[in-house]
Amino acid sequence: MSSPMNRSTVLQLASCSFSHDGGRDYNEDAVGDCNAFGTIRLFMLADGAGGQGGGDVAARTAIAAAAAEFSRLPAFSRDTLARCLEAADRAITARQGEGERLARMASTFVAAMVDCQRRQALIANLGDSRCYVFRGERIVAQSHDHSLVQRFIDAGLYPAEKLREHPKRNVLYASLGANLEDVEPFVSVEPLALEDGDGILLCSDGVWELVDEATLGRLHALSSSVEAWRDLLLSAVRGRMAPGHDNFSALLVRAHAVERAMDDDDERTLPPSVVLA
Repeated sequence: MSSPMNRSTVLQLASCSFSHDGGRDYNEDAVGDCNAFGTIRLFMLADGAGGQGGGDVAARTAIAAAAAEFSRLPAFSRDTLARCLEAADRAITARQGEGERLARMASTFVAAMVDCQRRQALIANLGDSRCYVFRGERIVAQSHDHSLVQRFIDAGLYPAEKLREHPKRNVLYASLGANLEDVEPFVSVEPLALEDGDGILLCSDGVWELVDEATLGRLHALSSSVEAWRDLLLSAVRGRMAPGHDNFSALLVRAHAVERAMDDDDERTLPPSVVLA
């Protein structure tokens, strides 16, 4: 006798990205994503440092190493995200020994992991590339900067609303390949429940330094699709950037809740999430 059917609400994800030189001669940012069984998805962004031939290598190395570690054991857990960051850090450190050109390279790293069946997300980062999770205009989760100014803010020595004005806002005390204090990466303590229409934004400081949180929330709420959201954000950055502006990159994800008929005995996985160019 066939098993009874029930209906289950799951997530489908639409994603897209941009990555630009800004006013620089080369781009040291990198973005990437990978999925396991079509149900668990890892989104990543890295912002390299160390000069041409260094920072770009560091960013690409971080993305590749984290993706490889995720693919090796793609469980939806804090431990998985922590292992991905550890693997990225080891890979950059190993390549620093390949010669003087790469000796001082380092990279920020930010990631979001989504389980489409559980309808949950986890986020993690090291450095000052950021992850925001939006519900309409509201930010429901955000990563934590590992910058000198953020340390002042955490200690109550500097107002958070003036972070973007501080002349040393880009000075980091921890990043992949440059973590002398052995600072633990930020990793979500508990999974965040995702709802229909929620958005996840990974971005380098070349984006968030120019577009404040209130504006980011409005752009998300105004957009009917992930492509429209990308275009609004890209226009906002370009409209604010000065000559010589830093590289700027973002990876945007929109969650859509859908109902599927599921057999109690059926262990089929969902089809892969939608990816947009």
